[in-house]
Amino acid sequence: MTKRDAATGQFIDAGIRSLIDNPRQVLERGLRSEEIVNESGASQATFFRKFSTKSEFVDAVVTELTASRWHSPDEIMQAVGSEITINAHALRPTVIALVEKWFPALTDDAATSTEFLARVFGNAHAVKSGYDRRDQLVLAAYEAVFERSNAALRRPFAARTFAVAVNALLDGFRARSAFDPASVTEDLVSDSLLALLGAVVDTTGMHQHLDDMVGPIETFAVPREVPRDPRAAIIAAARTELGKRGYFMTRIDDIADNAGVPRGAMKRLFPTKPHILVAALQSRVDALRESVADDILLGLDEVSIIDNFLLRCAQLAADEIAFMDALLVAVAHDTYGEPEGLLSIKEKLNIPAIIGPVIQQGQDSGTLALIGTPVDLAAGITNTLLMRCFTRRTVSPEDNAAFIGNLLLRGLGTKG
Repeated sequence: MTKRDAATGQFIDAGIRSLIDNPRQVLERGLRSEEIVNESGASQATFFRKFSTKSEFVDAVVTELTASRWHSPDEIMQAVGSEITINAHALRPTVIALVEKWFPALTDDAATSTEFLARVFGNAHAVKSGYDRRDQLVLAAYEAVFERSNAALRRPFAARTFAVAVNALLDGFRARSAFDPASVTEDLVSDSLLALLGAVVDTTGMHQHLDDMVGPIETFAVPREVPRDPRAAIIAAARTELGKRGYFMTRIDDIADNAGVPRGAMKRLFPTKPHILVAALQSRVDALRESVADDILLGLDEVSIIDNFLLRCAQLAADEIAFMDALLVAVAHDTYGEPEGLLSIKEKLNIPAIIGPVIQQGQDSGTLALIGTPVDLAAGITNTLLMRCFTRRTVSPEDNAAFIGNLLLRGLGTKG
């Protein structure tokens, strides 16, 4: 085998580029040494000092095509393990982040062409060894993702067949991307991997078979008994769906199915997602309004009332993470397809309006500065707090409320 140094590498790389860039020309005329020499910027004499025959050069090119360019299993475990930790061991965001990181490599034209050429020209042993290495990487990633769970592969899948299936899926996307790049997106790759994992990986500890997940096509669904309290069931199902998928990816039909409520009845009870948000949060917002009214009746000063309001808002955001996150999104994005729902949110869940009269009273008494209208200031205070809670989930409600109170009510200035 020819020892690879800088000059040898230039010739080999030039040969591979020629195969990638001009496959038809190579098919018609062969891999000509003169063109390789010109491409590499070297001389014929140097070429034949490195390769005694053209056949030896071709062997070197083929060897390079089938050389491993993959990370080691340990590197994959470290990268995947780091990502799963960042995402608090949640599978979906981890898979999405990993696909986003490696999607450019998956769809790189030069890398795809090199893979194709390796399979055409490489010897069977070298190509099979490449597949084996990739299988090891899939299993390393699997171990990193599921090492803290009791996950197992549903029979008849085993470690090897699972790795083969994952690599076959990725190979298919890579091949399609080379000729139809618009059809292969990060979202599609992520969703496909999640679908495969959802079908093949059993995290229940029940040692299931794949057949347990796929019933006979001709079997009719057994009607489910409608819950005694369909509204409560719908709100509970919505909390779960919104927590897993976010506002825009959550579907009304999925909420109905998970709640055990017929879809038609669901849409009569809650025509839109905003209607569900109102039903879920209305009592908590009413309680917040009553607590502010009580503080006023007790004669507390305006700053103390606002401090209490901030703390209760922060506690609401912590108690109802899924619904409050969805509320922020629904209000921030004017979804024209659901005007009634958004109107009900603005009317019934108008949290800033609760503290608006207190700000007006503080401005009238001179306690609070006249830097804006009570409506604008109430919205600014409330929205700033909720955004703080949204981005600082690990911080306690008390600390989030205190931070915003100190910032907005007491300012950044230092005592003179």
